[in-house]
Amino acid sequence: MTEAPTSPLDGNAVALNHWRTLLARTTSPSKRLDLILSDPLAPQLVPALPVEDFYYLIKGIGLDDSVELLEMAAPEQIRGCLDFELWDRDKLSPRRVTRWMQLLCELDGEHLDAAIEALDVELVALLVSQNARVYDRSLGDEIVDESPYLRYETPDTFFVIEFTGGDNELTEALLRLIDRLYQADQSLGRKVIMDAKWGLRDELEEDSYRWRNGRMADLGFVEYYEAVEVYRYLDPEELRRGLSSAPTGKMAANDEVTLPAPFARPLAEESFLGNVLASIEDQNIVESITAHMVALFNRVLTADRVDPSDMEAVQEAAARARDLLSTGLEYLAQRDESSAGLVLLRTSLTNIFRAGISLAIDQARRARKLRDGGSDDPNLDPLLQPRPQYPRGLDEPAVAGVRPFRRLADVERVAAYLDTIIAS
Repeated sequence: MTEAPTSPLDGNAVALNHWRTLLARTTSPSKRLDLILSDPLAPQLVPALPVEDFYYLIKGIGLDDSVELLEMAAPEQIRGCLDFELWDRDKLSPRRVTRWMQLLCELDGEHLDAAIEALDVELVALLVSQNARVYDRSLGDEIVDESPYLRYETPDTFFVIEFTGGDNELTEALLRLIDRLYQADQSLGRKVIMDAKWGLRDELEEDSYRWRNGRMADLGFVEYYEAVEVYRYLDPEELRRGLSSAPTGKMAANDEVTLPAPFARPLAEESFLGNVLASIEDQNIVESITAHMVALFNRVLTADRVDPSDMEAVQEAAARARDLLSTGLEYLAQRDESSAGLVLLRTSLTNIFRAGISLAIDQARRARKLRDGGSDDPNLDPLLQPRPQYPRGLDEPAVAGVRPFRRLADVERVAAYLDTIIAS
């Protein structure tokens, strides 16, 4: 409806980054909430959080305990939460819509007005059209005196809204939302109700979804067929040859990498990538790399068809993305952590990621030739999956099952194993 104001933090980026890092490292939801609410700077820091950080913070703490945080939020943060949460593919999720409308209506008057400000007109109109019948008195619509449904007369007396959706909780939330909308901006309230009455439901849904997708694309959540390009083969050796003339420069130690919590936790685990990121001192470089990393991980979520509201699935996908990115970086830097930072500066993270998956694809192609040649070795099966997996039968000790490729040594172990099959 209107754009949010600039961040109230007024450039205090150091404090914000330190705060985000503490939140990412705090695994207990209750401790994370206590950390926020006990900080006198929270009213300034919370609205300055990036949209994704805020959303994953809310999800990690739990919606039931997040009202105080939502009352500190900037409108674009609330809009971002709804973008992440309300949609199941290209359709609204009734269960999630009901929960979030209830949650927003728990906010006090001023903060509820701010939340309403964050909503797209088309989205509110769509929700009304899906759950109510609108009578326009100015057009002489006949209103039956008795009805089993709850009705609401708009303050301008132009419309009567009859809630026919059957979900009492959603009905109560929508009624309060519309009432507050009229109180905040009567002309905007009329537009929403007119759109709900006369707009085609499919068009309202399409427009709402388009606005949502545009904002999600800004965060790296591009359309599926664009996102799967991150898995397209890229010759790792050719890419490494192109990095032979590294630029001059020096990077020193840094111990803070700021990412949304579900992405930061996998990076806290031991990996080549994590070690390299911890070696970079220049905060501008760190911020640039992590911003690109968030966009890359979001593309992976889309390509893997992971629902961003499923925190467990998000963390699993982030860990897989970290492993392939780390494997590609380890290969391109030839295991030299001191030069890997320069690789990060000279190469897009997407190409480094593609190098990681392409190393696995190279082994999958060899496995396919062996299978076509008659080999029935069960350790070939994981390599022949649409996204090659590492056969855990090659681990020490060997166990059943599969896992993602995690490091360059995994690729080399598979390559050596395939060599033994070829030689036998």
